[in-house]
Amino acid sequence: MGMKRFPLRSENSLSMRYRPHEKVYAAVELNQVAFQIDGRVESQMPLGEAFTIDDPCENGMWVVADYATGAVNPPAAATDKLIGIVYTTEKEYDDYHYGLQYFGRKVKGDYPRIGFMDEGDSITSNCFQYDDTEFTDASGAKEHSALFAALKAANTTPVYVVPVADSPIPKLTATKPSGGFYAKVAKFYTMPNGEPGVMYQVISR
Repeated sequence: MGMKRFPLRSENSLSMRYRPHEKVYAAVELNQVAFQIDGRVESQMPLGEAFTIDDPCENGMWVVADYATGAVNPPAAATDKLIGIVYTTEKEYDDYHYGLQYFGRKVKGDYPRIGFMDEGDSITSNCFQYDDTEFTDASGAKEHSALFAALKAANTTPVYVVPVADSPIPKLTATKPSGGFYAKVAKFYTMPNGEPGVMYQVISR
């Protein structure tokens, strides 16, 4: 029991059917964000030590651009302000890797594109982690079933998205933060590539 990643593809997806063992990455869709209009975007700062081949930077991750050290890294603390979301331009690596889930191979020294989120921004992503001691699957139930049930009921019983210290992957939780940067789940949704996703709105920064 412990932290789990949100599923990046469904059991019935084409990518699961034809490439079941191939690594995929998180995706993001910007619904309504202010940073594209007011220019709060960083794209000329390299990724720091935290991002490796085994743990690359993915779209939808929450990061901090540290001008003092000149590197992009995960938030050092869950209360860090000016948290940005990675939304690097998608591209085709080759003829066999296309679709949202194959983008996100950036490592230390690479340059991601980051938008600094503000209150009211709405985003759809599948870049999350959660504690399966909080969302515990019933015996014999499918994996993630408790989390999915909570997300589907988020309009009546809120679920929040919060930063995690020293991790670029935000966390889904039913516990409302007492302060700092956080978002609120709007609905259990679908990514443009048909995979499960979550739409959330930034509530506090």
